[in-house]
Formats: sequence, structure tokens, C-alpha cells
Amino acid sequence: MNYFLFIPFGLIVLFMLPIKAKLHFSCNLLERSGAFSIFLFNFKLMHDRFWLKGKKILLQNEKETSTVEIGFDSKEVVFLEVFSQVLRRKTRLKSLYLFYNIGTSDAFSSAMLGGAINLAALIFFTSLKNTRPTASMGVYDTVSYNRDVFEFALKSGATISLFDGVYSFVISLMITNRIVKRKLEDKLRKGEV
Repeated sequence: MNYFLFIPFGLIVLFMLPIKAKLHFSCNLLERSGAFSIFLFNFKLMHDRFWLKGKKILLQNEKETSTVEIGFDSKEVVFLEVFSQVLRRKTRLKSLYLFYNIGTSDAFSSAMLGGAINLAALIFFTSLKNTRPTASMGVYDTVSYNRDVFEFALKSGATISLFDGVYSFVISLMITNRIVKRKLEDKLRKGEV
């Protein structure tokens, strides 16, 4: 028996095993700031805070004090948009929870707004449940009647195989380069550059 055949078998199994990933996202829309964390197998991969300033995003890493400015039309934002679209088709959603705290100074309008958001979230989760029947989902709401607040958080869990993750990354890089090249050619044709 040749034991070297276990090496390609192990690599194939490694590429096909699902990887557990979690995403935590929170945002305060009144202050235009928030934070997000990404976990792989319950190990924190990254934790960043962000602020929206005009047409730019300021990012600050948990361990660093320096901030990075990213424009909405930059290559990084285009890549994240394409990567999320490609990756969404390959992942298997396990859980999705929405937490929000909303309030206006008026109790009646706070209750009405909270009910409308709760209804919209439940309709979205119901339509998502039709395509992902095994995923667990929930909405947790808090209504603050005496103060102005609009905070929300998402907590999600998904699995993806290593092969699908690498494939999505490579395809997203190729599509992003094509999109950026096309935008640059359009700007050159219009004489903006």
C-alpha cells in the first residue's frame, strides 16, 4: 500500500471541508460611525471601526491608531462589492440576527417607527427563509421613547469551503480589475483625467 496517496486525499478533503465564519457589524447612523468584526472558527480575524465623512470612509484598526481614508469610488470599495456578490452565492447561511435601538423624542413616533422597522425586517427574513430554510434568524428590538437614537447591529454566521473562498477571491479580483479599467477608459474618453 502506498501511503503517499494520503497526501492528495488530505488536500482534497481540506479544500472541501466547510469553514465557519462569523460577521459582527454595528452602526450608529446618527453619529455616522460603527464597527465590524470577522471571525474564522471563533478566532477574531479583524476588528475595525469606521466613520463616514462626506464621500470618504475613515477606517481604524483595533490595534493601530492610524486611520485610512477610502473613497466610495475607490478600487477597494469596488472589490468589496464584487467579492460580496460572488461570495454570497457560494456561502451557506447558518444564522442572521438583527439588533436595533431606535428612538425619537416623541413616544408615539418612536413606537410607530420601531414597528415599521420590525415589520420590514420580518418580511425580509421571511423571504430569506424561503431560500435558506435551515438558517436561524431573529429580530431583537429596543425602542427608546425619551431620546434620539438610531443604532443597529447584525450578527451572522455562515460556512464556505476553502476552494469556494479562494475561487470567489480570484474571480472578484479579475472582475474588479476589468471594472476599474473600464471606468478609467471612460474618464479618458470624456477628458476628465
